[in-house]
Amino acid sequence: MFKFDKKQEVFEVGRVKFGGQPGEYPTVLVGTMFYNRHKIVTNEDTGEFDKDAADSLWNDLQEMGDITGNPYVNQIVGETPEAIRKYIDWFVDIDNKTPFLIDSSAGDVRAAAAEYVTEIGVADRAIHNSINSSIHADEIEAVMKSDIDSAIVLAFNATDPTVKGKLEILESGGTGQDKGMLEIAKECGITKPLIDVAATPLGAGSGATIRAVTTIKGHLGLPVGGGYHNMASAWDWMKKFKKEHKDAYMPVDIGTNLVSQIMGSNFQLFGPIENARLVFPATAMVDIMLAETAHELGIDTMDENHPINKLV
Repeated sequence: MFKFDKKQEVFEVGRVKFGGQPGEYPTVLVGTMFYNRHKIVTNEDTGEFDKDAADSLWNDLQEMGDITGNPYVNQIVGETPEAIRKYIDWFVDIDNKTPFLIDSSAGDVRAAAAEYVTEIGVADRAIHNSINSSIHADEIEAVMKSDIDSAIVLAFNATDPTVKGKLEILESGGTGQDKGMLEIAKECGITKPLIDVAATPLGAGSGATIRAVTTIKGHLGLPVGGGYHNMASAWDWMKKFKKEHKDAYMPVDIGTNLVSQIMGSNFQLFGPIENARLVFPATAMVDIMLAETAHELGIDTMDENHPINKLV
């Protein structure tokens, strides 16, 4: 537990603050909806889904946020432009303030979503996911023309998964791009970049993933986070072990978030929204530890709803 010498930026998107010194602001938790094979989706091409089930899942996450004080974001994933537009319509209809990620495995869908959130006037709380080394010109143009000013900037370097490689892809570029991801983001009008350290599996750079949290924050002073749970889901040994010991998996899944959090991570893409009741209390616990340490180091807690003010 520590304090960064470099000034730490704090960006506000849809009333949620990302960044700062460890313990200064509570960790932001990002739950995923409409992901591949999500049981509430009945047709991923047309975006048909069980609205009552979606409402219930979102209400459960909001409840946990209210209990612990941890801010939250919805990660909306769509497989087609039609589908993601329907999911966005559902979300902005039931929630008029919370930020959300627009995400897809397809660049044309992300581009369509960037255009759509601008069209319906909610781009101020949309976060594009993501600016990365494989982004195509049409997606760059769509984000540039949109009103979106925040994006996940992915520090994934396909040829070098080390901390040095992650910094390189952010600052100077790598395979497929002659510019750094931060420069591309700036050209797209992104003034609130959120760095994703690009979690890699155990044995393939997981240590660098965690070390990158502290290094990137110390070097750039920007908000840092990631989908750390991917380290657990990609662990081959655990895939086999959990077939007979199902209960062993979630502690490992949650543990990836806690390790990164203690290293200074500001936001966690924790995976399926169904895990909110398990993830929020554990995250709040570490936030309390961080806040106690921050106070010893002369850092004030800047959010009255911080877990240290609600749960102690």
